[in-house]
Amino acid sequence: MIGWIGDFFRFWWALFYWNIRKGWFRLGGAHRDNCPCQNVSDSGLAYETRCDAVVLWNRPARFARVCPLLKETPDGFRCSVEAERVRPFWGRAALYCGGALLALYLVGTTLAYVALRAANYEMSYLVVVWPPRWSELRGAQEQLYAARAQEALARGNYQEAILSLERVCQLNPRNYSAGLALAGLSQVAAQPFVSEHIYERLMRDVPDQRVQTAQIWFRMLLARANYTKIIPLAGAMLSEDPERRGAWLHALLFAARQGRSGDALKAVLHENPHLPEWCTEIINLEVALLDHRFAAALPGLTRIHRQPPPAYLPYFQTERLLLQGHPDEANTVLAAYGSSIPPDEAAFLRLRIYRAKGWTALIGPEYDTLLRYPMTPRLAAKFCAHLLGHPDTRQTARYLDKFTWEGPALTVETISLFQAGYLVAMLAGDTTRADRILADISKFTASDARVLKGLAELLQSGTPDPRLPRILPLVPLPTEVVYAILERPPVDKK
Repeated sequence: MIGWIGDFFRFWWALFYWNIRKGWFRLGGAHRDNCPCQNVSDSGLAYETRCDAVVLWNRPARFARVCPLLKETPDGFRCSVEAERVRPFWGRAALYCGGALLALYLVGTTLAYVALRAANYEMSYLVVVWPPRWSELRGAQEQLYAARAQEALARGNYQEAILSLERVCQLNPRNYSAGLALAGLSQVAAQPFVSEHIYERLMRDVPDQRVQTAQIWFRMLLARANYTKIIPLAGAMLSEDPERRGAWLHALLFAARQGRSGDALKAVLHENPHLPEWCTEIINLEVALLDHRFAAALPGLTRIHRQPPPAYLPYFQTERLLLQGHPDEANTVLAAYGSSIPPDEAAFLRLRIYRAKGWTALIGPEYDTLLRYPMTPRLAAKFCAHLLGHPDTRQTARYLDKFTWEGPALTVETISLFQAGYLVAMLAGDTTRADRILADISKFTASDARVLKGLAELLQSGTPDPRLPRILPLVPLPTEVVYAILERPPVDKK
């Protein structure tokens, strides 16, 4: 074994050393007196001359792999050519080196593949062994960290999940689902600025999902009452998302109203000169109202557009007149538009008008009409938004009973409606129904719903609380309900 090991290392040494010596010999004139490998005391003739290169070899025959001129004769190993014809064999050297490198490469890639598979990398051996497919290793690594994030979430280890998702996003900034998950977890981990940075990056790096990202980001910004960022986002989406232009316009106006300044709206008009005329008209009306020029805005607010108006325009006029304390004009505008406003929206606006006018006898029948509509998620969200703004024990009980019997089942998609229902019940003082809803939520989420209960306590206090922008993003609620919470007036405790 020791002899084999010695010959092994001599082989690789000889492969280069003797080929270099013999190559130099050929370049120097190939005279027998200068032959580097033949014994100088021999004749230098073929089959009569010994080979000095194999003197130290354990088995001289192995040298034939380096130089095939060495032959075995009855007198021992001899060179098969005359000294002048001794030459190097670089082709053999290249073949052996190439073969050795290939063998080492295959062994190395096999070991690497085994190690990666042991680490749960999902890929084939071809990905490791074939260089053009090495880019797929990054994808396998991305899948591995994504799987680790899912496992960490299943265990409730949010910090580990965040670290794994951060690695996924570093490997592939265009991994949209991982980016959204990381943004959501960062929000839960009380890192809103990190979350906002992720949404900004997704808006830039995944342009084909830009509209969806904007909608998710807006809901987070709204829950945090971050109006300074809502305004430019909503302004940009007025042009980029025309199908939801009414919703974006409402978000823009709400944010500007909370900031009590029309300058931001003027900037939006300047940056979006090609908005539809009705959209520009609404923004200009809001600017006038924010600048305390109600008399100048009144003709536009009471103007009835005879052609089929955009869906948001009649709603804006009616609501804005109500907010300005002009329920009579609001009632006139609402009646004039008739079926241009969806029946359920018109009914909720009438409830607000009747309450502002003190027409309590009309509130009950109108509420009965609303309860006869099918209890869709959209209608449930509107009911909760209305009841949060105008708590009423009897009306809340009737809505919750209707929602319990005919509303959607409790799922991941509808849990926000159930949480809104709990808040409505707590504000109305209906602890029996609130406890029943809370029990269903706790059973579904396998948690004590501590944050939801904390939010209910904040709303019951009826006073502005700096904790609200920190807690509200942690409780999934319909967007209409978040609007209603943010614009709730202080509760009179007297």
